[in-house]
Amino acid sequence: MPNASDEPIIVLYDGMCSVCSASATKLEKLDNNQNKIKLVDLRIDQRLIEQHQLKPADVRRVMHAITPDGQVLTAMDALRTIMSAVGRGWTINWTKLPIIRPITDHLYITFAKNRLRWFRKRACVDGACSANPDLD
Repeated sequence: MPNASDEPIIVLYDGMCSVCSASATKLEKLDNNQNKIKLVDLRIDQRLIEQHQLKPADVRRVMHAITPDGQVLTAMDALRTIMSAVGRGWTINWTKLPIIRPITDHLYITFAKNRLRWFRKRACVDGACSANPDLD
């Protein structure tokens, strides 16, 4: 669903997670100064987490996006909406197909659980990766 509003979709990410920060950088490049998305590091700004009554551990587990109307989207739903907002929905819209959707949703969760083990390029800030919610 493209963002018809002038307000950006807010993307919450964990700046202490190297994979999450790299993804945020890629999304920022895709946005190309169109201001369709606004990246918010949950470690720096907790106001949105509190405002939407989100649990920080949940936000660190999977991608979260907040639409201009206040709807909170998670995991693949968040990613699909973000990609549509930056004009790249065509690259991911196939994941909405009825037979494909549960598979891609499951694959996203598997990726999220294992992202640091599979793709960590550098140690997490302060030596503790926040993808493990029990650390906080």
